[in-house]
This record gives sequence, structure tokens and C-alpha cells, in this order.
Amino acid sequence: MDSTPLVRAVVEALMFFEHAADDEIDPDVAVRGIEVISHELDALSSADRVEFRLVLARIAETSGDSGGAQRAREVPFMLWGEE
Repeated sequence: MDSTPLVRAVVEALMFFEHAADDEIDPDVAVRGIEVISHELDALSSADRVEFRLVLARIAETSGDSGGAQRAREVPFMLWGEE
């Protein structure tokens, strides 16, 4: 299975919660959304985290949109900080 579309969906969901204006989504709901996604992704094995990061790097490298590339690069730090 090509996991790229799934990883892109995770990136976009996280960025929506992170950058939504207060009139788009309640800030407490946005934080909770990020926490839920982060909690589920914490269950990834070490090998799966490596693969997730590789897919994010590939998305960033191939994105024709500098904003999309930046979003993909932000995700590991949002989820796990410096690893």
C-alpha cells in the first residue's frame, strides 16, 4: 500500500487544527484534535515512525507548494519534538 495519501491526510488534519482561526473551530477543540491524532500516532513502532518520517520527507521534497513542504516538515516536531 502506498501510504502517501494517508500521511498527507494526517498532515492536512493537523495543520487545519493548528492554524484554524477561532471563528472556524474552537481553540480547545483544535488542541484536542491534535492531541488525539498525536496519541494515536504515538502507537507507531520505531520502524513505522521511521517510515512515517520518510514519507513526510518525500512529500516535502516533491511538493510543488512551498507551504505544503513546510507543513510536512513541521509534523514530526508537532508530534514527537526533536528525535
